Amino acid sequence: MAKSIKKPKPYFNDEEDHYSSIVQEAAVHYESMRVILGGNKSVLKPIAGDADLVDLSRKGVRKSSLKSLSNYLGITMEALSGILHSSYRNIQRKDDDELLDVYKSEQAIEIAQVISKCLDIFGTKENMQQWLHSSVISLGGRKPIDLLDTSFGIRMIFNVLNRLEHGVYS
Repeated sequence: MAKSIKKPKPYFNDEEDHYSSIVQEAAVHYESMRVILGGNKSVLKPIAGDADLVDLSRKGVRKSSLKSLSNYLGITMEALSGILHSSYRNIQRKDDDELLDVYKSEQAIEIAQVISKCLDIFGTKENMQQWLHSSVISLGGRKPIDLLDTSFGIRMIFNVLNRLEHGVYS
Protein backbone atom coordinates (compact mmCIF):
# COMPACT_ATOMS: atom_id res chain seq x y z
CA MET A 1 0.00 0.00 0.00
CA ALA A 2 1.44 3.40 -1.04
CA LYS A 3 1.79 6.13 1.50
CA SER A 4 -0.10 9.26 0.78
CA ILE A 5 1.98 12.39 0.85
CA LYS A 6 0.38 15.31 2.59
CA LYS A 7 0.61 18.59 0.77
CA PRO A 8 1.83 21.26 3.17
CA LYS A 9 -0.74 23.86 4.05
CA PRO A 10 -0.03 27.24 2.49
CA TYR A 11 0.78 30.11 4.81
CA PHE A 12 -2.33 31.86 3.54
CA ASN A 13 -5.71 30.14 3.37
CA ASP A 14 -6.10 30.89 -0.29
CA GLU A 15 -2.95 30.91 -2.42
CA GLU A 16 -4.60 33.22 -4.95
CA ASP A 17 -5.23 35.79 -2.21
CA HIS A 18 -1.55 35.54 -1.28
CA TYR A 19 -0.35 36.21 -4.82
CA SER A 20 -2.86 38.98 -5.47
CA SER A 21 -1.85 40.69 -2.22
CA ILE A 22 1.81 40.56 -3.33
CA VAL A 23 0.88 42.07 -6.69
CA GLN A 24 -1.24 44.76 -5.00
CA GLU A 25 1.59 45.55 -2.57
CA ALA A 26 4.04 45.98 -5.47
CA ALA A 27 1.55 48.16 -7.36
CA VAL A 28 1.15 50.41 -4.31
CA HIS A 29 4.94 50.67 -3.98
CA TYR A 30 5.38 51.71 -7.62
CA GLU A 31 2.47 54.15 -7.49
CA SER A 32 3.95 55.62 -4.31
CA MET A 33 7.23 56.18 -6.17
CA ARG A 34 5.35 57.86 -9.00
CA VAL A 35 3.70 60.25 -6.53
CA ILE A 36 7.06 60.96 -4.85
CA LEU A 37 8.53 61.82 -8.26
CA GLY A 38 5.80 64.41 -8.83
CA GLY A 39 2.79 62.37 -9.93
CA ASN A 40 0.98 62.84 -13.22
CA LYS A 41 2.67 66.19 -13.91
CA SER A 42 6.19 64.77 -13.85
CA VAL A 43 5.84 61.04 -14.62
CA LEU A 44 3.44 60.72 -17.52
CA LYS A 45 3.23 56.92 -17.70
CA PRO A 46 2.25 54.59 -14.86
CA ILE A 47 5.05 52.60 -13.24
CA ALA A 48 4.13 48.93 -13.03
CA GLY A 49 7.49 47.33 -12.37
CA ASP A 50 11.25 47.53 -12.52
CA ALA A 51 11.23 47.43 -16.33
CA ASP A 52 9.29 50.71 -16.29
CA LEU A 53 11.90 52.17 -13.94
CA VAL A 54 14.64 51.20 -16.41
CA ASP A 55 12.70 52.87 -19.22
CA LEU A 56 12.06 55.97 -17.10
CA SER A 57 15.72 56.33 -16.15
CA ARG A 58 16.80 55.91 -19.78
CA LYS A 59 14.22 58.39 -21.05
CA GLY A 60 14.95 60.80 -18.21
CA VAL A 61 13.16 62.15 -15.19
CA ARG A 62 11.78 65.67 -15.47
CA LYS A 63 13.34 68.48 -13.46
CA SER A 64 9.97 68.99 -11.77
CA SER A 65 10.52 65.60 -10.09
CA LEU A 66 13.47 67.09 -8.23
CA LYS A 67 11.22 69.70 -6.63
CA SER A 68 8.99 66.95 -5.34
CA LEU A 69 11.99 64.93 -4.07
CA SER A 70 13.44 67.94 -2.23
CA ASN A 71 10.05 68.53 -0.62
CA TYR A 72 9.80 64.91 0.59
CA LEU A 73 13.39 64.94 1.85
CA GLY A 74 12.93 68.26 3.64
CA ILE A 75 15.92 69.85 1.91
CA THR A 76 16.49 72.71 -0.52
CA MET A 77 16.98 72.25 -4.25
CA GLU A 78 20.55 73.40 -3.69
CA ALA A 79 21.16 70.58 -1.21
CA LEU A 80 19.52 68.08 -3.60
CA SER A 81 21.78 69.25 -6.43
CA GLY A 82 24.74 68.37 -4.19
CA ILE A 83 23.33 64.88 -3.64
CA LEU A 84 23.01 64.52 -7.43
CA HIS A 85 26.61 65.75 -7.93
CA SER A 86 25.45 68.63 -10.06
CA SER A 87 25.80 72.36 -9.67
CA TYR A 88 22.71 74.10 -8.43
CA ARG A 89 23.03 76.55 -11.32
CA ASN A 90 22.88 73.73 -13.92
CA ILE A 91 19.67 72.39 -12.41
CA GLN A 92 18.26 75.89 -11.98
CA ARG A 93 18.75 76.61 -15.72
CA LYS A 94 16.51 73.72 -16.76
CA ASP A 95 12.81 74.17 -17.43
CA ASP A 96 10.48 72.05 -15.29
CA ASP A 97 9.67 69.80 -18.27
CA GLU A 98 13.30 69.24 -19.29
CA LEU A 99 14.64 65.74 -18.81
CA LEU A 100 17.64 64.89 -16.68
CA ASP A 101 20.41 62.65 -17.96
CA VAL A 102 20.38 58.90 -17.31
CA TYR A 103 22.62 59.05 -14.23
CA LYS A 104 20.74 61.82 -12.45
CA SER A 105 17.43 60.20 -13.41
CA GLU A 106 18.54 56.85 -12.01
CA GLN A 107 19.71 58.46 -8.79
CA ALA A 108 16.43 60.39 -8.45
CA ILE A 109 14.51 57.13 -8.89
CA GLU A 110 16.68 55.38 -6.27
CA ILE A 111 16.06 58.24 -3.85
CA ALA A 112 12.32 57.92 -4.52
CA GLN A 113 12.60 54.20 -3.65
CA VAL A 114 14.27 55.10 -0.34
CA ILE A 115 11.53 57.65 0.42
CA SER A 116 8.82 55.11 -0.43
CA LYS A 117 10.37 52.50 1.86
CA CYS A 118 10.80 55.06 4.65
CA LEU A 119 7.16 56.11 4.38
CA ASP A 120 6.11 52.45 4.62
CA ILE A 121 8.15 52.00 7.78
CA PHE A 122 7.79 55.35 9.54
CA GLY A 123 4.22 56.11 8.47
CA THR A 124 4.42 59.87 8.05
CA LYS A 125 6.51 62.32 6.09
CA GLU A 126 7.54 64.05 9.33
CA ASN A 127 8.75 60.81 10.95
CA MET A 128 10.60 59.87 7.77
CA GLN A 129 12.33 63.27 7.57
CA GLN A 130 13.28 63.09 11.25
CA TRP A 131 14.93 59.69 10.70
CA LEU A 132 16.69 60.79 7.50
CA HIS A 133 18.20 63.80 9.29
CA SER A 134 19.22 61.93 12.47
CA SER A 135 22.46 60.12 13.21
CA VAL A 136 21.93 56.36 12.91
CA ILE A 137 24.24 54.10 14.92
CA SER A 138 24.11 51.25 12.39
CA LEU A 139 25.25 53.70 9.70
CA GLY A 140 28.35 54.54 11.71
CA GLY A 141 26.68 57.57 13.27
CA ARG A 142 25.99 59.08 9.85
CA LYS A 143 22.72 60.65 8.79
CA PRO A 144 20.90 58.72 6.04
CA ILE A 145 20.40 61.97 4.09
CA ASP A 146 24.20 62.24 3.80
CA LEU A 147 24.44 58.80 2.15
CA LEU A 148 21.95 59.38 -0.66
CA ASP A 149 24.67 60.61 -3.04
CA THR A 150 26.05 57.14 -3.89
CA SER A 151 24.55 53.77 -4.73
CA PHE A 152 26.60 52.22 -1.92
CA GLY A 153 25.12 54.67 0.58
CA ILE A 154 21.63 53.93 -0.70
CA ARG A 155 22.31 50.20 -0.30
CA MET A 156 23.42 50.82 3.31
CA ILE A 157 20.19 52.73 3.98
CA PHE A 158 18.08 49.92 2.49
CA ASN A 159 19.88 47.36 4.67
CA VAL A 160 19.02 49.35 7.81
CA LEU A 161 15.43 49.90 6.65
CA ASN A 162 14.99 46.17 5.98
CA ARG A 163 16.26 45.37 9.48
CA LEU A 164 13.89 47.94 10.99
CA GLU A 165 11.01 46.54 8.97
CA HIS A 166 11.66 43.09 10.43
CA GLY A 167 11.98 44.37 13.99
CA VAL A 168 15.76 44.12 14.26
CA TYR A 169 17.18 46.88 16.43
CA SER A 170 19.25 49.14 14.22
